[in-house]
Amino acid sequence: MRRLLPLTLLVIASALPAQGFSIWESSVRTGPQFFFYELKAPINEKVSQIAFPLFVLVPVTEALSIDVGSAYALVDLERRSVDASGNPATVTSTLSGLTDTQLRANYTFGQDFVVLTAGLNLPTGSATVEPEELEAAARIGSDFLTFPVSGFGTGLGFTGGVAIARPLGAWNLGFGASIRQSSEFEPGFRDESGAAMKFQPGSEYRARVGVDRPLGTGRVSLGFTFSKFGDDKADTSVYNTGDRYVSQISVNNSLGATQYSFVVWNLFRTGGTLIDKSPAARDNITNATFTLGFRGPSDLSIEPSVETRLWSRQGSNLSYLNTLAARFYVNRGGWAIVPGAGFSMGSLATAAEKATLTGYRATLAIRIGG
Repeated sequence: MRRLLPLTLLVIASALPAQGFSIWESSVRTGPQFFFYELKAPINEKVSQIAFPLFVLVPVTEALSIDVGSAYALVDLERRSVDASGNPATVTSTLSGLTDTQLRANYTFGQDFVVLTAGLNLPTGSATVEPEELEAAARIGSDFLTFPVSGFGTGLGFTGGVAIARPLGAWNLGFGASIRQSSEFEPGFRDESGAAMKFQPGSEYRARVGVDRPLGTGRVSLGFTFSKFGDDKADTSVYNTGDRYVSQISVNNSLGATQYSFVVWNLFRTGGTLIDKSPAARDNITNATFTLGFRGPSDLSIEPSVETRLWSRQGSNLSYLNTLAARFYVNRGGWAIVPGAGFSMGSLATAAEKATLTGYRATLAIRIGG
């Protein structure tokens, strides 16, 4: 399937009309990112990820646009412990490779009144996790620790959606709905007889409603998203990850020459069912980010930010993560670069233990084209 990516780009380019829109109005976007976290005693773990995403956005017509994207990522995990004899022991886990490729088409009716979306998840990434890769794969899948890539592959999948927006007095009202269906694949685990396990992800149904309105030179927005997940099947076992409720509010405006934004979101996941039929604990994450923007000469700007994240899980202590970060914008019309860096500190807790957490990140977003 990896060979399909160049072919897909060629098909997109050949579909462009001769006039009005052209390949030169497309844009290429990438953003190398490096994330590192260290968990102190009693967990004693270090985990890092470097990711190289690449996206191509192509305007086919005024109403139709297509984008395609994938990434390469490398994950390293090291955990120090003491074995039964009291000797120090080290567990290492490494995971690397391409992720799945996302191919999406958007068709707009009117002035964004109705937007139809069709997406295809091409399995260019590996859905198989070897035993020595399991520790790294489990850590980057955390909802609490933010990694650029949370998974490498989920098999062939299809997504279809529709979004509708219209003015309502001073406000704009929007509603969207989508469904995602994935095909069966082998995650790499084997049963006692050595036969490969078959995994069938459940369908995902998502609905979102949002409103926004102008506020000074910016906007205020409110949104709510509900995601319903069907049962996952691993051979004869059936389990469920629970449903998700996401609430969000964002405000951005200006104070003189200074821009500011404030974003708060909350994710609540209901309790599901584990693969052994036992109940899965519900959890809740709340995140708040405040950002200032200072524009300098020659269209250069800097954006310092502060972010706080709280994670509460049923039957566990509270985890938290505070991050100080800054981004720098260099915009030259036909291209732009946005380097950034951040430092995090907090605590990761379970029902039995709590570990001090520190981390840092470095990012470099690059845009070429419109």
